[in-house]
Amino acid sequence: MSKHKVVISRNDLENIRKLTDEAFKKIGSENYKQKLVYNLLNIVRSGDQEKFLWNILRALNSRKDDKNAKKLSSEINRLYTSKISGENFEKLAYTIIMGIMSSKPKSGGD
Repeated sequence: MSKHKVVISRNDLENIRKLTDEAFKKIGSENYKQKLVYNLLNIVRSGDQEKFLWNILRALNSRKDDKNAKKLSSEINRLYTSKISGENFEKLAYTIIMGIMSSKPKSGGD
């Protein structure tokens, strides 16, 4: 298997951010999201890509019938199977984290 450096494009990041926002609108309470973000930030700091992926997929699996969760899982799969570098992992991870932080439930108040 050849090793090649994969570059994540700005369009990839924008798409991931949008999909994350949409997928996490229906996943968990605000407290759950805050705890997830805190855990994900610590995982990124440690550089553990597998643990990060496991945590994201576990959260998305709770909404496996949601089309946005499926699209996000598919995009993450496409990028992770490309053997991303440490720098690109951080870009992808922070994009996902920002998407989770900015997601607001579709129904309800402010």
